[in-house]
Parts: sequence; structure tokens; C-alpha cells
Amino acid sequence: MRMREFKLIERASKIFSIQRDDIIVAAGEHDAAIVKIGNRSVVLTTDNLHEKADFPESMLPEEVGHMALAVNLSDLAACGAKPLHFLYTITIREGIDDEFFERILYGMQKLAKKYDVAVVGGDIDFGDELYISGFAVGVVDRIVTQANARIGDRVYLTGLLGKAQLSLEQLFSGMDREEIAYPQSLFTPEPKVVEGIEIAKHANSMTDISDSLAVSLNLIAKKSNVSIVLNGDLIPLEHLTEFVSLNKALELFLYAGGDYELVYTSKEKSYGFEIGEVVEGEGVWIKKGDKISRVEFRGYSHM
Repeated sequence: MRMREFKLIERASKIFSIQRDDIIVAAGEHDAAIVKIGNRSVVLTTDNLHEKADFPESMLPEEVGHMALAVNLSDLAACGAKPLHFLYTITIREGIDDEFFERILYGMQKLAKKYDVAVVGGDIDFGDELYISGFAVGVVDRIVTQANARIGDRVYLTGLLGKAQLSLEQLFSGMDREEIAYPQSLFTPEPKVVEGIEIAKHANSMTDISDSLAVSLNLIAKKSNVSIVLNGDLIPLEHLTEFVSLNKALELFLYAGGDYELVYTSKEKSYGFEIGEVVEGEGVWIKKGDKISRVEFRGYSHM
């Protein structure tokens, strides 16, 4: 289901394709659109979450509000943008009372205050499932997208991957939220706003990891017309092998979503750790000793 999303985005991007002087990065080209307003480069992004796929039953309403804003701020972080404003659309189902609704807003407000984001309004409707759509606006000085990775760049990650999916699978297995490995990664992921602003000063390409590292790197490689080779010896898995096998840990690291770290290519590192390099060719690969294998374009679906 999630992989179909990219095909639909491609179709929408073709339909709305337009050449205008005020459009710097158009629909479908990156995590967000970037337009010129006056003398500022303004970043626009939107994201849609719904209860069945994105809000586990044990998630608190404050965490729902946090998540709704965090996923949008993560898209801005992927551009190195400073977030400014946020709008929401909330569809409320039967059974959600006024207190639950207010707690969603308080969770959103807490994260907004942390990054000096003004929540400037929104829309409220009623339906058969809880939906929250967000629209965020930011500004950027130096534009970084998925499309400019250069041969010779190193590939860096701002943090460990697989924690959110591991925790979700533990939750689905019957564990309580107090027992899962990384509840913060699952319920209140932290958008890498500060890191993104700093990385954008030197990175050639960057994106956030919402669907999986594999998806993110394949998008960078395709849009930059390069190949990316991961070094298996540089990929840390100890935070996962405490709970699962080595093979399962690598699967989670490469193909799990929901961690909202940043991956970037650059000649220098400002945050995180190195996992590979950009070379001539196509596609994404992982090398361990004499063995090299392809990293597929796929990610986890929570459906």
C-alpha cells in the first residue's frame, strides 16, 4: 500500500507539472515544495495521518498531536528549513470527547513551542476515523534536495534506525507499551530540525527517513543519477540484536520506517555517522566482505 503511494505521487506530479519563475522545487521532486516569495525561499509541505495505520491503540492523545506535527517538521528538516507556521485539519470520529481532542492539541502545542512554530489555525470535521492532516511552512537559505548527490560524497545518518518498527512489532505481539524496546521512537519521534539546518550548509543531498532507509537512498540515487554503496561493516545493529536475530536486525535497519532520522551525502560530516559512499552507476547496494547485494526500493507498511 505504501509503495503505491510513490506511483500516485508521480502521476499527480505529471498532472500538476508547471514551469514558473517562482517555483524552485516542484511537486514530487523532494520531501516538500520550495517556492520563491519576495526574496525568501519558502518551503511548503503537508502530511496526512489516520488512526488505523498511524496511531496504535496504546498511543496517548498528546502523542497523536505530537506525531501529526512531527512528521511535517521532519519534511522541513529534510530541506534544512527553519519551521515557521503550521495548519491542521482534524477529522474526529464518534467516541472522541472534548478532553481527548484538547489533549491532542496540547501535544501538538508542546512540540510547536520547542521549535518556535506558530500553529495558526485549521479545520475540524467529523467522520468514521480519526484523521489529522497538517500543512507546514518554513524558510531556507541554501536549498538541498534529494537530487544532487555527487560521486565521492560520503553517506551519513543522523541516528540509529529500526527502533520504531521493532517497537511496533513488539506492540502487535502483545507486549504492553511499558515493555517495548523504544517507546519514544514509536510514539514521539523527534524531528531533526536543528540538525537539518546545520547539515544543509554543506550537504549535496538530503532526505528524511519516514518509509525506510532503502526508499530514501533509492530516491537520492535515482534523482541524482548515481549509485550508493553501503558498507556493511559501518552499519550499527547492536541496538536491535539485543531483541532480534542479526538478519532481522539488518532487515529492520534497511527497510523499516518511522524513525524520522536524516540521511545525507556530503564531503564532510556535521551530525551522525558514516554508512557508505556515492559512486558511479545506478541503484543502491550493500557490501559486506566480498559479497555485494542490491538494496531494494521498499519499506514497511503499517497496514
